Amino acid sequence: MTTPHHSDTTKSFDYIIVGAGSAGCTLANRLTECGKYRVLLLEAGSSHGGLFSDMPSGFARFMHSKKFNWLYRSTEEPQLTNAKGCYTPRGKMLGGSSGINAMIYTRGLPSDYNAWAEQGNPGWSYNDLLPYFIKSECNSRGSNRYHGDNGPLAVSDVAPYYRVSQRFLDACSEYGLAINTDFNGAKLEGHGPFQFTIKNGKRCSAYHAYLKPALERSNLTLLSECLTERVVFCGKKATGVCYHQRGKRYIVHAAKEIVLCAGAFNSPQILLRSGIGPASELSESNVELLYDNSAVGKNLQEHVDISIHCRNKAKDGLTLTPWSLIKLSIPFIQYLFTRKGQLAHSIAEVGAFYRSSEKIKEPDIQVHLLPVMFNDSGYDWMPTLKHGFTCHVCLLRPKSRGQLRLNPNDPLGKPKITYGFLNKPSDQSALLNGIKKAFEILNQPALTEHHGGFLFPGSNTSDEQLLEQIKSKTGLIYHPAGTCKMGPETDPEAVVTPTLKVRGVEQLRVVDASIMPNVISGNTNAPTIAIAEKGADLIKADASIYSLTPE
Repeated sequence: MTTPHHSDTTKSFDYIIVGAGSAGCTLANRLTECGKYRVLLLEAGSSHGGLFSDMPSGFARFMHSKKFNWLYRSTEEPQLTNAKGCYTPRGKMLGGSSGINAMIYTRGLPSDYNAWAEQGNPGWSYNDLLPYFIKSECNSRGSNRYHGDNGPLAVSDVAPYYRVSQRFLDACSEYGLAINTDFNGAKLEGHGPFQFTIKNGKRCSAYHAYLKPALERSNLTLLSECLTERVVFCGKKATGVCYHQRGKRYIVHAAKEIVLCAGAFNSPQILLRSGIGPASELSESNVELLYDNSAVGKNLQEHVDISIHCRNKAKDGLTLTPWSLIKLSIPFIQYLFTRKGQLAHSIAEVGAFYRSSEKIKEPDIQVHLLPVMFNDSGYDWMPTLKHGFTCHVCLLRPKSRGQLRLNPNDPLGKPKITYGFLNKPSDQSALLNGIKKAFEILNQPALTEHHGGFLFPGSNTSDEQLLEQIKSKTGLIYHPAGTCKMGPETDPEAVVTPTLKVRGVEQLRVVDASIMPNVISGNTNAPTIAIAEKGADLIKADASIYSLTPE
């Protein structure tokens, strides 16, 4: 990689944050709120996504958007038969994936975080992180032992709109699964409506919660449409960032730290392009080695997902036929004027957490019920032309691991992603059991009015046949994690320390979902924000050790 020929010297900064996603927006707010530090936030996207991002049901608009979505796709894998690989949407906008996600607010299990601490990461147990969840949250139910009501992130109850969603909850009760009124409270197991990062009918992304208020501060500078190429070093000390904007390359400097918040795919990519990673892989991409760490980009984890498609006899769900789109014009106008109605709801309204077998102590399966059908993790819209509904069944704590690598022919382009889904027999058996339990729930009397038969997969098959079916349409639930794993110095698979500092170099941290040693048992947006809340405190605790930049 050649030396840039432009230098941005118009301003000096204490911190440079790369990526204005959930973590980056949070950090930008927390590092500027005291007024002492000058912060630059670099983002590859151009805006926060506008009306369709703010509209809770509008995120389908971004499934094929080159402007607002990185549109990643994994490589073909021999153990799977979905030849195209797995479509992997990631938000490319202010707010990142919090601008295109289903807005579900869950945190996982206390044991998830306790396991992080037990792996040699002091300060990362559930009791350590709970105050950060509470600090970030403004829950419409008010504050209690588990929730906050004074934070920037709006969390609210949204009563299910679709009848099939409510009937699914009734079916869960008939099956014998307990009602859970708070998936983020005393227990995770059970069924119920999710809580959402929605306020007054409008998405509360990390942009709205954290970044938009901070942009009024004079000590925060935001540069959008900037693709970060690499971190710039003086010896082993990170001193700046090289980025591309409108066809030109720039270097910008920071006196204190560079913080990568680019997510589980882009943060490790930037490390690799900066010369931090496996020496052999960097050599293939003609990147000069700075620090040999074979763990960068490894340990990729994602919630492998199978979509059970059912015909909807009642025809009261959501389809995208031309006639249905015309009929949606009425709710669209209603939403524009009132922020209410069908489009003020997430399409993933309700769900459940349960155990794949009695041998499992805590839920390892999550299901989401959607009043619509699609394939290829949302990329293939052909099923939306039929009346149907979907039960997404995902494995919460997979043992299989994947990896991310640079594309040697285009290191600045899309990475090579391998998920390793279902490589482990334990993952296969757990997911099969989870699917069979979902079949039982869907066959309960409460869904008789809606359930017109299974379209995929077939329910009356052997385990071997069922496994072959799911291998042909393996999907994911948009929760990548682990590629810059946090761990102690003794952990050869760690990329960052328990204080989120990148090993082998100075003044460089990673603060996002990539630092998770193990993916948590639920949706990852709320935990990513909590990681950034804690990361901000870790950064500020070290602020005094760096010399101040001149005024």
